[in-house]
Amino acid sequence: MDASTDTIRHQRIDLTRGMDVAYWCRIFDVSADQLRDAVHHAGHQVPDVRRYLSRGSPVPLQPATKKTS
Repeated sequence: MDASTDTIRHQRIDLTRGMDVAYWCRIFDVSADQLRDAVHHAGHQVPDVRRYLSRGSPVPLQPATKKTS
């Protein structure tokens, strides 16, 4: 793979490639579900996903559980 192909690959998030999903989950410190949600809302471009994740999702990604005493 040449440098230009590698650069293009790292500008887009490919959810069909498990290694890419794992890589971007580590980079953004999110779960695979959170990454998929971000890509669904922001698109596959890395800067757009980064922007979406940095401002937070308008809806909680996982519902809070209420503790009972």
